[in-house]
Order: sequence, then C-alpha cells, then structure tokens
Amino acid sequence: MGRGWNIYCNMEINNCLNCIGSCCKLEVDITKKEYENISNLGLEKNILKRSDIFLKDYPNYSNRTEVLDKMYKNNFAKIKKSNDGFCELLNKDTRLCSIYENRPNVCKEYSNNSTSCKKIRECIK
Repeated sequence: MGRGWNIYCNMEINNCLNCIGSCCKLEVDITKKEYENISNLGLEKNILKRSDIFLKDYPNYSNRTEVLDKMYKNNFAKIKKSNDGFCELLNKDTRLCSIYENRPNVCKEYSNNSTSCKKIRECIK
C-alpha cells in the first residue's frame, strides 16, 4: 500500500489509542467467510458459532447443525468477550486489534471518525 495509506492508518490507530474502546465492547456478529478467515488465523477459540450457541440450549437438534449453519450464514458466529467485556481479539497492552488487517467488516465501520465511531463515542460521553 502507498504512503498515503500508512499516514491514514497511523491516524486511525492514534485515534483508537485515545479512545476507551467502546466499539470493542459491542457484540460482533461475523459472516461465515469472516469466521473462516479468523479460524484460518488459528483463532477459532475466540469465536462462537451461532449454531453451537443454539445447540447448547436445544441439544435435541444436534443432527441439524448443517441446517442451522445455513440459517445463520449472515450472522454465522460472534466474537467472544473477555471477562472485562472487551473483544477477545483486542490486545489489552496496545489497545489495538490483534487482527486489524483481517478484522470483520462491522469493525471496519468504526474506523477513524466514521459515523459509527462518532455515534458510539457520543453514547459514552
């Protein structure tokens, strides 16, 4: 990527460093493709498939996993939260996303002063 991108990216990261990470406390639904991308990074322990969540309460449907996975294709899984309520993929030392280059699309909506970013910051003032 060009130099301009690096400048933008540094601005975005600096902006995140000055934030308390409100977006990182939201529930993050991810698509099946995003689930596969995160799993390919070896981080599947940090995500919960919606079908597994459903089957925990309704184990008698365990033979219907394939149907459930298709049903949940757009909100296939969710990223787990740490005990402090923050996304498990947030690096607590740097306050930056540990999979920034591969983060889910919903997380990209909270980039440097985007509408979503401004709204969540307004909620916490």
